Amino acid sequence: MSNNNNYPNGDFGSNDLPDYNAYTGGHSGDSNPYEQGGAGDPNAYGAPAFPNAAANNGAMFGNDRPGAWKRLLALIIDSLLVQVVIGGTLLVAICGQDLADWYDALKNANAPEEANELFPSGKVAIWGLIMLVVWLTYRVLMESKKGASLGKMAIGARVISADGQNLTPVESLKRNGWYIIGTVLGLIPLVGSYLALVLYIVVGVTIGRSPEKQSFTDKFANAYVVDKSAYHGVN
Repeated sequence: MSNNNNYPNGDFGSNDLPDYNAYTGGHSGDSNPYEQGGAGDPNAYGAPAFPNAAANNGAMFGNDRPGAWKRLLALIIDSLLVQVVIGGTLLVAICGQDLADWYDALKNANAPEEANELFPSGKVAIWGLIMLVVWLTYRVLMESKKGASLGKMAIGARVISADGQNLTPVESLKRNGWYIIGTVLGLIPLVGSYLALVLYIVVGVTIGRSPEKQSFTDKFANAYVVDKSAYHGVN
């Protein structure tokens, strides 16, 4: 019987059994012939990384994302539309006459303390609670249904989840839950308004310091605020 085999010369040496290099094409050691990006590359087999991987966020979501000041502009627009227009209407409906009486008493009083008893603090608190519900409902519905509030639409931004979809109502509520904290802080006598302001500053600072332009609440909800014109994800 002939010792010749059908294997190409030089592939397997003098033995009938193939050696390791025959399958690896000479890539011995730690290298992998299937890797396309080098050893240790998480995308070595050429499969696209999951859409929310940090390496692909720029390609999917765009790198030019709204910063803290641009997002503050969106918040101001939303506040004018919701807090001023709707809030002002509700304030007049709930305690308008009481506030007018208190203001008249304040003008005629010898000292502000004399008119304090007429201030409708209970009705104002009810108004504040209603407005918090209105504000959260507005933001959750707009982000989950339209991808952005009216303010963010005005600056050309949208809010998305890590997979490029609109946020779910739960994710949006997690992202906007800090407004509840701000409202509670604002109720603290004397220092409440300052504490609420500090919270707003913390949100802005975390946006500015984040490479992904995420506030700490964005990270909590795994959400991203992106430039709509540069967004290449799922519509």
